[in-house]
Amino acid sequence: MEDSIKFITGKYSPAEAADILISVLNDKIKFHSLRSLNLTASDSSTRLNSEKRIEELTAVKKKVEKMVSQAHRENRYLDISSSINIKMVDPDEK
Repeated sequence: MEDSIKFITGKYSPAEAADILISVLNDKIKFHSLRSLNLTASDSSTRLNSEKRIEELTAVKKKVEKMVSQAHRENRYLDISSSINIKMVDPDEK
């Protein structure tokens, strides 16, 4: 089974865009932080993947913050379009 879901779609003020995007990014960073803390030593590969993902998401968050600041300075809105693709897989599939 596979599906694509419209996640975020529309024009948003800089404040609205920041609320939406920063919230999603913070939740993902929190998820990976908690996951990393709860992993045992035998899961070092998964822990490293989570730590790498935290770095990537933090960089994306900074980029979003810059875009939001620029939109605010220029009195512009942000047009956001995001979808999520979901596919069922077996647990051992990567």
